[in-house]
Amino acid sequence: MDDAKLIAEVGQSMWGPAWKGPMAEAVRHQKNAVADWASGRLPVPAGVWSALKELMRQRRHELDRLAPRIQRAHDAALQRTVEQTKLVKRSGS
Repeated sequence: MDDAKLIAEVGQSMWGPAWKGPMAEAVRHQKNAVADWASGRLPVPAGVWSALKELMRQRRHELDRLAPRIQRAHDAALQRTVEQTKLVKRSGS
């Protein structure tokens, strides 16, 4: 995969469809530099790849911390649904 495709994939994964501005801010480069990387006009500097690796590591850590809370919220919502279904069946009998 070339730099342009990979930088776009990373950008979209991290910041969504309007990724160039947020990426530029995160890696402390001008937005036009990010556009040049995404178009293939310029190669992505090694320091930018390093910064992106660190940002991805941080994001992964944040998501890993949220996973158990999301699981608990899911379980609680599922339990409420089961209880509501039981009440509806009882009242409809």
